[in-house]
Amino acid sequence: MRNIRALADIYGLSLSMRIGNLQLTNRLIAAPMAGITDRPFRTLCYAMGAGMTVSEMLSSNPEVWRTDKSRLRMVHLDELGIRAVQIAGCDPEDMAAAARINVENGAQLIDINMGCPAKKVNRKLAGSALLQYPELVGKILNAVVNAVDVPVTLKNSYRLGSR
Repeated sequence: MRNIRALADIYGLSLSMRIGNLQLTNRLIAAPMAGITDRPFRTLCYAMGAGMTVSEMLSSNPEVWRTDKSRLRMVHLDELGIRAVQIAGCDPEDMAAAARINVENGAQLIDINMGCPAKKVNRKLAGSALLQYPELVGKILNAVVNAVDVPVTLKNSYRLGSR
């Protein structure tokens, strides 16, 4: 753990920062990664000194919320640290509803995924596929920001050679 903190000091990541009303103790943020950043992993990241972690991507499609896996992922009240949740989808109303439900379940920050390059996500016009439609991006951002009273961030990835 000492090595992580030393590395953070070298790169200026040990400086605190704010996102809206949330105060992060440092700039070490565990990015949302499907199949990796589950609750035990996020707890470990906080124990190792992360300033914030973000949940695995949650679909905004209400049909999948009924699964046990999704229901468990949508409970955040008893988690350590800042409770940041990433949502993905392409329908502004569904995205707003997903944001509201996650905030009701304890999320303190909503992150919108517009960076995932996975084909199974992009086929549903989610993740990085949304970047082709700036008007839709604007509608999603407006819907989500107006739906919740917590900070909203957007994850975007630009890849060389991408369109």
